[in-house]
Amino acid sequence: MNVNGFRAPAVPLITHDPFFSLWSHADELTGDSTRHWTGTRQYMFGIIVWDGVIYEFMGKVGATDDRYFAGYEKLVQTSCEIRPMTTIYRFSHAKFDMELVFTSPLLLNDLEIMSRPVSYVDYRIIPKDCEEHEAVIQFGFSGEFCVNETTQKVHVELTNNAICFSSGTEHMLKQCGDDHRIEWGTLHVVAPDYVQESMSLRSYHLQLTSLYGDRLQPVNIMHMQGPHRECKGPDAYQAYEWTTVHPHYPTILVKKLFTVKNEAVSGSLALAYDDVKSLQYFGENIEAYWRKDGISFSQMLQAALSEKGEILAKVAAFEEQLLEQANQISPKYADIVSLAYRQTIAGHKLTWHKGELQFVSKENYSNGCAATVDVTYPSIPLFLLYEPKLVEGMLNPIFHLLEQGMWEYDFAPHDAGTYPRVNGQFYGFSFRHRKNRPNPKDSQMPVEECGNMLLCVAGLCFAEKDMTYFEKHRAVLKKWADYLVCAGFDPNNQLCTDDFAGFLAHNCNLSVKAICALGAYAKLLEHTESSDAAFYRKKAEEFAAEWEKAAFDGDHYRLAFDRPGSWSLKYNMVWDKLLNLNLFSQKVYDLELAWYKKQMHKYGIPLDGRMDGTKTDWEMWSTVLFDDKEYTDMVVDSMWSFLCDTPESIPFSDLIFTSKPYAREFTARTVQGGLFINMLQRNKPIY
Repeated sequence: MNVNGFRAPAVPLITHDPFFSLWSHADELTGDSTRHWTGTRQYMFGIIVWDGVIYEFMGKVGATDDRYFAGYEKLVQTSCEIRPMTTIYRFSHAKFDMELVFTSPLLLNDLEIMSRPVSYVDYRIIPKDCEEHEAVIQFGFSGEFCVNETTQKVHVELTNNAICFSSGTEHMLKQCGDDHRIEWGTLHVVAPDYVQESMSLRSYHLQLTSLYGDRLQPVNIMHMQGPHRECKGPDAYQAYEWTTVHPHYPTILVKKLFTVKNEAVSGSLALAYDDVKSLQYFGENIEAYWRKDGISFSQMLQAALSEKGEILAKVAAFEEQLLEQANQISPKYADIVSLAYRQTIAGHKLTWHKGELQFVSKENYSNGCAATVDVTYPSIPLFLLYEPKLVEGMLNPIFHLLEQGMWEYDFAPHDAGTYPRVNGQFYGFSFRHRKNRPNPKDSQMPVEECGNMLLCVAGLCFAEKDMTYFEKHRAVLKKWADYLVCAGFDPNNQLCTDDFAGFLAHNCNLSVKAICALGAYAKLLEHTESSDAAFYRKKAEEFAAEWEKAAFDGDHYRLAFDRPGSWSLKYNMVWDKLLNLNLFSQKVYDLELAWYKKQMHKYGIPLDGRMDGTKTDWEMWSTVLFDDKEYTDMVVDSMWSFLCDTPESIPFSDLIFTSKPYAREFTARTVQGGLFINMLQRNKPIY
């Protein structure tokens, strides 16, 4: 169970990838329509008719918001429990209780199951008396799931397994960008033992009036067409007939009749999405990982249904282990990582192409870039903990970009495209970037990305206890290590991963990254018995010793070497601990710990002295620098309080204010995988 009082700003319901990602953006499941992580409506609603009276338990039946509709009586929500892969809602009524469970089985210990775009919805209805009751449960699903804009068209299909909305493949992988939803493929509502139909949303309202009009509480449907006459009834949406989502709002409906007496009744359905081709990968449209052995969508779906019991058992076991480990840090920490787990994984797409894994991230609401190196870097603790192979999948697009001869600089790239088109770096090369800085080189993050790539490879190889990936890319990694030898200790005026803070010269934390990256590279060389190891180790030691002098500011260490009186979180120093590099003296850690405790605000510790804001991943990384439970609890408790207090209804933001409960930028990003760093340190030493 979550800690009493825990409240998520938005609740994950069905989460698989950046396109198939449905959330409740309200405290009560009936408080708003369900929405894509971008906040765009993709309505899914649920009602139960008990002895002829309609009660809403999910979403808004009058979901369009362009006509007045008061809705029906709502079940009282008594709790919402968020676990890593499941969300459990509980409702109460004078005559019955109800439980509704959403499960997206993102099992990091089973990539085939994890990559299947199938979620399960289960419910249980418990009567409170011994009388016989008639109950009808109904679910509705919007054509909005398959379009980017509601002016686009969908049609209804029937398969052996499901009733579906499809938008075809005409627009498949044609567009890319940040605030963008899928506009091709097919949503499958798998409910074979239900009555299935499709109609306009208004026609559904009229149908409910006709069936239950004498018992509605209240009767409050507007019997008028408005400016657009709508298609009416099931016959309006025969298979293969296309219609725009607006103004008709075509809706798939599934319903089941129960007779309830004495004992609880239960049921289930599943939602699945066939995206046909998942990514454009250097000019070629490629498929999801689950297709790698040539199975069809129908075969995959049948397997997901037939294996459901076994899958749910695996989910329960995985969650119990994760939560047991998280609770060793604190119950509030367990709440935080439970909310972060699905968000982190579902911000990626897992594919398989020419014998190689791709696990491509999308920079959600930061710029839409794909496979961004400085987004991979903070996210990897979750994957190093449970499945390091996925870190390979995150790095492979970057190395492939180099192999294609698409990178001219002697430092590492920033990204490999704009999701879902992974065709080459976007950052610095787009019109928007070049308008302000005509030379793309001026927009890059040379020290940042070289350090990130070296540290990610080191983390991967030591987590796997296998140097194969390092050996495969040894030549280019040496090039980047040599770049850091020349330019890493005292970086010139450039961006780092915290590019929202602008350019900064002589960045002490960026220098730490270069130093740790060189130490990690030396350690990789030691494990491959290279004679070059001593050179890079010596450089890292020399730089660390010089850093302690140049960054020293009396009782802490500076933001920039040339800025006395400044300070910043030295989160990059975490690798000195995780990889057991022993480059920095204990004095550094002691002074920084004492200083950080004095800088704490109500909702976190600022990233540096220039701003009222922090990155949730970086402040959690800072807790691993010290063996100090008081400081860890300060960070965890402030983050938990932010989640509970923020009035914003958005998925877990990683860039927040520290003095007030608001997000500064960024939504639903994969970097929240960095919050698992405490568990990585405790449960899987990687050196």
